[in-house]
Amino acid sequence: MKKKKPELALIKKAMRGDPGAFGELIQREQESLYRMAFLYTRNEDDALDALQEGILKAYTHRKTLREPEHFKTWLMRIVINSAQDLLKKRKPAAEWEELEELSAPEGLSPEERMDLYDALDQLSEPMRQLLKLRYFDGLSNREIAHQLEVPEGTVAVRLSRARERLKLTMKEEKAC
Repeated sequence: MKKKKPELALIKKAMRGDPGAFGELIQREQESLYRMAFLYTRNEDDALDALQEGILKAYTHRKTLREPEHFKTWLMRIVINSAQDLLKKRKPAAEWEELEELSAPEGLSPEERMDLYDALDQLSEPMRQLLKLRYFDGLSNREIAHQLEVPEGTVAVRLSRARERLKLTMKEEKAC
């Protein structure tokens, strides 16, 4: 799916240093960027800090974007890295329960959500990250592949393994 020419023109303008164009692009993506930062930090203040830091880094390093059509994933990757850096500096991993405010799987009871978050906690960070990107932020395999800089087939295989591991972990939790 290609972006419309006016949006690409706006991105190119922003990459050349137009603060108004950059601000408009940030405003368009602000909600999804915040949600992603919150998924990582699980804290409103930390998410806002990571978002602010990510936007500043993106503007400062705007000339490193090689392909304007990948602006959103480039920006998202910077915000994710900022959130991860913040967590390394401030505290160990936060509780998954705080994710309930976000678009977690619908139709689950509070107990089922707790089981899901407990099972997610037991997965490796790469598996957790893939599942967050796919199911909490709704990115496609192609978008995830671009963001993580791996082939799309690799994303599909790793997502399949992560889902299987999550199912197995949830079964083990129920058996206990």
